[in-house]
Amino acid sequence: MQRYLYNKKEKYEDTHQDDLHFGEIGLTTNILPEIVRNPTDTVITATSVDRLDLLAQRFYNDRTLWWIIALANNLPGDSLFIDPGTQLFIPRNTTNIINDLKRKNNERS
Repeated sequence: MQRYLYNKKEKYEDTHQDDLHFGEIGLTTNILPEIVRNPTDTVITATSVDRLDLLAQRFYNDRTLWWIIALANNLPGDSLFIDPGTQLFIPRNTTNIINDLKRKNNERS
């Protein structure tokens, strides 16, 4: 998934020896930013042809930012499809959201 594009974490090997993946190398997870709704942000009602990646392309000119819309609307993120009639909040300030994501994940290093 493209939201991991901003995760520059090193791999870790600190799993417990009773863990199924003991001794294997894995990646740490991202800490996602909190998205605060702003009155100037766009609100739309999804139609039958809307998908998260297509909405990201339409509003941000970057379909990899679909996760921002999913996160802002508490969607599970396991599918790009949206139920028709769902009201969606489209955050405008993606730069702040991405910078917050990078900052939070760099603090963990």
